[in-house]
This record gives sequence, structure tokens and C-alpha cells, in this order.
Amino acid sequence: MIELLLFSVFIVLVVRHRFYWLARQKQNLPRFMAHRGIKIQSPENTLSSFKEAVDAGFKAIELDILPTQDGTLVCSHNFDLERETNGMGWIHQKKLSGMNDVQTGIYSHEANPQSIPTFSEALVTIPNSIFLNIEIKTHRLFDLSTARSLGQMIQENSIKHSFMVSSFNPIVVAYFRLMHPGVSVGYILQDMKWLWVIHWIHPDFFHPRGDLVDEDILTMCHRHGLPLNIWTINARSAMDWCNRNGISSMITDNPQAVHG
Repeated sequence: MIELLLFSVFIVLVVRHRFYWLARQKQNLPRFMAHRGIKIQSPENTLSSFKEAVDAGFKAIELDILPTQDGTLVCSHNFDLERETNGMGWIHQKKLSGMNDVQTGIYSHEANPQSIPTFSEALVTIPNSIFLNIEIKTHRLFDLSTARSLGQMIQENSIKHSFMVSSFNPIVVAYFRLMHPGVSVGYILQDMKWLWVIHWIHPDFFHPRGDLVDEDILTMCHRHGLPLNIWTINARSAMDWCNRNGISSMITDNPQAVHG
């Protein structure tokens, strides 16, 4: 009899967790976030691109972080150096001292390549009044190296900005929900086959690719009280659609977005 009772309680808890959850009430997001900074004159995820975003009037910046071999967090969208830089190999397999001569933006901004900044340098450069959407990059599903390093910085109160953490990796989202419950966390989606995960990890914000958002997504988010922060919204018509449909925030490459 006791086994049946325990099993029934377990089933009720699972059903409640899956179907009847509500997102936690966290801070309101700025309307627009500069996607890896503003990249008209500067390579993405560089101190220069972050300054461009601030100068353009953005109140929020989305940036990517990942670790070097010796655990230093740097701002980069890619683990492989060949894609955007004059370096070779993988960032997470190199010590920070071995990246002194690496320049990023050699293809996108040949006239203005920049060094890859550390996350700490970015925190010093970006005014504390700017909201940060810190995207954690991972090279495998159970890679928590960046999450743990960032978590340590959070515990040490090294981040003076208002911020949130986001990731494509549901394990990272779950990690922050469990280990750092005071931190707002967003789940990023670019493939609908992973939508089901959201009902188990319960993020504070949902960051789907813009073209994935339809009536079903809007209805789901409304049901669960889940704010939408979608990417990458550059056209004015798309911004107008977001405004009409109650989208909380937009990640954009458009430097004129904040002046519309």
C-alpha cells in the first residue's frame, strides 16, 4: 500500500513539474540587446564592438564567453580560432598567454582586427549601467567549465552590471537554476526538436530564433508566464511584429534599432 502511495505522489509531482510550471518572476529586460556588440566598425565580441554598442545608445549587450585551457573566460563565439582569427587550434586547448598575438576579425574587418578580450576586460570596459546577456558556449553537452568559472565570479561579486546568463545547452541552464537560483537564466533555441526540454528545465526567459516564433510558441509562453527574448531581429518590420505580439526583448545587429 505504501509503495502505491509513493508511486502516486511521484506521478503527481512529475505531471505538475512538466505541465503546470510557471517561470520565476525576474527583472524586466531592456527592449534591445546589441548582438555581440555592434559590428559596423569592429569585429564581434571585442572591446571595440562593445564600445560601439554603448555609443549607439544600447542599454544592453549580448556577448559570448568560453574558457581558455587555464580557465580564463574570454569573449568569443567560436572555440576554433581559424574561423575568425589569425590563430590556429582551439581556444579551450590554449593558455591565455599563448593567445597574445591572436587577432580576431581578420576576414570580417580586415582594416580593424582586434585582440580577443577576457571577460574581465569586458566588464571593466562596458559601463556598469549596461545590462549584460552573458551567453555560455560549450563544446559538449556536459561541459560545465564555463558555467563553473562564471559561477565563481558571481559568488565573488565580480560582476557589477545587471545581467542574465543564457545558453543553448540545457544542462547549463539546469546548472544555474540549481546552483545559482538568484541568477536569471535563459534557454536559447535554434532547432524545434529541442523545445520539449523547456518543460523540464524551467528557464526564466526563452530565447528562440526569430523565425521559429509562431502562435503555438506565443501561447506556450503566455501559459507559463515565460518572457520571450528573440534573435536576431534586424528589420523594422520584424521589430514591429515583436511589438504587436508582446515580445519582451530583441537581440539585434541593427545599430538604429534603439532609435526607432
